[in-house]
Amino acid sequence: MKALIAFIVLGIVVTTLIEINERIKAKRPKNDCPQEKEKTTSCEGCSLQDSCISDKKSTAGR
Repeated sequence: MKALIAFIVLGIVVTTLIEINERIKAKRPKNDCPQEKEKTTSCEGCSLQDSCISDKKSTAGR
């Protein structure tokens, strides 16, 4: 019985730490892809193009 309780507590702790990590990552400024001087949102030529595309999709609904 103690092992089951410890396993459940461990799962809760891991889930909490993952959530905290995601919130910290969400607060960080997104400087992965430098913006063009013309202030376009184009990520052409950026080595992190997938990150830029996913950022655009996630902010499109706001």
